[in-house]
Amino acid sequence: MTFLMLRNTPVYNITSNIALAPNLCPFVETVDAKKAFETWRKHRAYLRTNRTAERVVAQLGGENTREAKRRLSLSDCYWIKYPCDFDVKFEDITPYSNSFSIMDVHQGVSPSSVPELVLGGSQPKQWGQGQDDITYMSKAEQSMQIHTEILAVKLAHASGLKAMNAFVRTESGKVYAKNYPTSFDYNALGVINIVNITNPSRSMIQLDQLGLTPNGYNPLSVNQAYMDAGVKDDVLKIALTQILFDTVIGNIDRKSNSGNWAVFMDNASGRRSPSWLYDFNWGNLITQPTDMIEEVSQHILGAKLSDIAQTLLAPISKACSMLGLTLWGKNAQTLEARLSSFTKSKTWGDVYGNINVYGHTSVPR
Repeated sequence: MTFLMLRNTPVYNITSNIALAPNLCPFVETVDAKKAFETWRKHRAYLRTNRTAERVVAQLGGENTREAKRRLSLSDCYWIKYPCDFDVKFEDITPYSNSFSIMDVHQGVSPSSVPELVLGGSQPKQWGQGQDDITYMSKAEQSMQIHTEILAVKLAHASGLKAMNAFVRTESGKVYAKNYPTSFDYNALGVINIVNITNPSRSMIQLDQLGLTPNGYNPLSVNQAYMDAGVKDDVLKIALTQILFDTVIGNIDRKSNSGNWAVFMDNASGRRSPSWLYDFNWGNLITQPTDMIEEVSQHILGAKLSDIAQTLLAPISKACSMLGLTLWGKNAQTLEARLSSFTKSKTWGDVYGNINVYGHTSVPR
């Protein structure tokens, strides 16, 4: 028989179509487990437009090699165990701690997996591993996209938000977001490197893999999607904060791209929570996103969340000023003015009580 595994635990019998551990399955739907599994598997696979992944897979022997068919990932700890893998353990083959991909072939090391096969998105991407044992995803982008994305990471961290980290390699060496200059004077060599935000204890499951399509401008829609993805806590405040940040940086992509919304899952308990924010290359450093500001404002006002939205917006606005991010600061001010023009709503505490804004107390590697 063939099984979907989470580390060394069989969670779904693919052959018999039986969910063996529903709380640990990547998909939430168990009534029609086969359909849910196929949706998850389809959206987990890389797109053919990702030429880097195509090259990696081809150089390692194609999709029919044993290492490729397991579908191991560096975003989660799922893999497919075939009858011929009866004696194989997750620890022996996981790319988190074993050789993988082209860089190992070049070094004369036989890889145990091809995580590029499950690397989502259309842009050229490839996984790598640094000397400090971090794993990172390299994306080829235009210089302005790189500049925008790494500045967004810098702003998120300065605002106290949980977000991926990133670095670029320049002629002067490796530069992380914290030390990246706000002026556009770096040649980042056409590649940005995104530090992995998962580890063997915590997986990330994108909402498109679950067949969920939230309106990324609407905090109620995003909150509902998180709940439908298996999050048990009320995380409306987190959803609202994430949308406010996207609006400030003019990132229109998350409105309809559900692959850029995700949940973390504890691989032992199955408990789920909103993931950190990632993928900001559709941010805008040139033009104010007037339509986005208006639409987001309408959703916030309609949900009577204007007061708490202004409170959550304040540290983002302050960080923009501190970093000298003029346009993004103007976006924050415009959004705040739009929200403050509305009649005061109930206080957040009256409606939702006190919860952690960012939802995480530990930091996945």
